[in-house]
Amino acid sequence: MNVSIRTLAIAGSGLSAIFAALTIKSQKNINVVLFDKARGLGGRLATRRAENGKFDHGAQYFDISTLLDLPQIQTLLDEKIISSNNGSNKFFSPGGMTNIAKFLLKEFDVKKEHKLLSISDKNGEYDLNFESSQTLKCDDIILSCPMPQTIEILKNSQIEYNDSDMDVLTKLEYDPCIVLMIKSKNKISEYNKELGSIYENQDISWVGDNTLKKVSNEENFYTVQCSPEFSFKYFDQEYDKTNKLLEKELTSIFGKDYDVLSNHKWRYSVPKNYYPYSESLVIKNSNFIGLCGDIFTNGKFDGAVRSGISIANKYIKNEF
Repeated sequence: MNVSIRTLAIAGSGLSAIFAALTIKSQKNINVVLFDKARGLGGRLATRRAENGKFDHGAQYFDISTLLDLPQIQTLLDEKIISSNNGSNKFFSPGGMTNIAKFLLKEFDVKKEHKLLSISDKNGEYDLNFESSQTLKCDDIILSCPMPQTIEILKNSQIEYNDSDMDVLTKLEYDPCIVLMIKSKNKISEYNKELGSIYENQDISWVGDNTLKKVSNEENFYTVQCSPEFSFKYFDQEYDKTNKLLEKELTSIFGKDYDVLSNHKWRYSVPKNYYPYSESLVIKNSNFIGLCGDIFTNGKFDGAVRSGISIANKYIKNEF
């Protein structure tokens, strides 16, 4: 008797989605497909080229001390996909953070530039409806998007869900972040020589050195992250205006010989609060729908990994 193989669709290609896919695929014979609205992989594991240099413009570094028992993390270390400087616990990916996602997802079918709008329940299977008017059929779904995007998808869908769950989820919030990618003629003098400098009580909160992180072969390519307060206040402003507002602080850090090569905005950068009850959430067991992401844990690299594994284990234990 031929038994059809289930198809699991995972929305997003960030850490929680990646580790959900890896964990499930290692234990179940199913078809796993991931899709992401962006042009690249990795979510906030994001790297961008500008002129002759490269910038990590999302996550800057991470701690793996609680993840060393995972074979995937050991593989990343063994293959030198991730490393640190001088034995530090601040890990990064030489060549750019996006390399982590590219390496871990190399065996998976990943559909980029696929923005999910809604889900239709079609008598025991789902139709995923995308902005491009394309439709993908699947049996089960894991959503790893930022929570406001997940809520919008569920509310636009023909899906039953628990109203009390939705009440809790709608209270989850994120801080935004405005990012500048800077080419400086001069190396920063007042500088934390590890990976970057934290600035307190300023509109600029972080300056990362992409050369120290082995992301950029060109020197003096810096990632500047703005404070949550500045980013919230000016998030909807044009880049020219926010760059002008930051000019005094930028000059105090870099001197006058710098260029803003590129900008980026993260509307959902870091969670302000967290889901209090578990590391992931099952919305529906039969024709599974589950949610995961760093907002279910601690907003960090290790928390995103744990949330992905959590929803994967719930899926694996589910009886179809």
